Amino acid sequence: MVSAAMHSLLLFVSLMAFYVVLSGQIASSFLMGAGVVTCLAVTLLAKRLGIVDDEGMPYRWWWGTIKYMPWLLWQIVLSSIYVFKLVWKPRIEVQPRMVVIKHNLQTAYGVSTYMNSITLTPGTVTVDIGKDEFLVHCITKAVADDLVSNTEMERRIQAIEGSAGGARS
Repeated sequence: MVSAAMHSLLLFVSLMAFYVVLSGQIASSFLMGAGVVTCLAVTLLAKRLGIVDDEGMPYRWWWGTIKYMPWLLWQIVLSSIYVFKLVWKPRIEVQPRMVVIKHNLQTAYGVSTYMNSITLTPGTVTVDIGKDEFLVHCITKAVADDLVSNTEMERRIQAIEGSAGGARS
């Protein structure tokens, strides 16, 4: 397990890198000093609030998430094309419905990644979260059936969180 000091240092470095990228003013000593003071203040405040921990900075899952993003972006593109075709048809074929999606994810990070991935994909919105299931609104029966039967997204998120193996119950 990583210490609280390491989490704080990682937060400070991340904030400072973000500041440098956004400001672009590395030549100005005043602006760099202001950035250091601001990032230090935010880090100390976060430490004082008790939010500098593994849950707040899930860096151990960053690499897996980076590898997951291209696949998710492709799914978003495919879903966008499907929804585009659906709404531009002369005859509306929207058949909204709610479905319950069971999952076997073990961490809050995995659950939130899965839930947000579903919501980011056009045609679906996660409406409610239970202990081991989501209530999802789908734009058509075909989308609902695909979401219920296709476990690829869950499998990829299980690989990120390290609990790969179990299928949906």
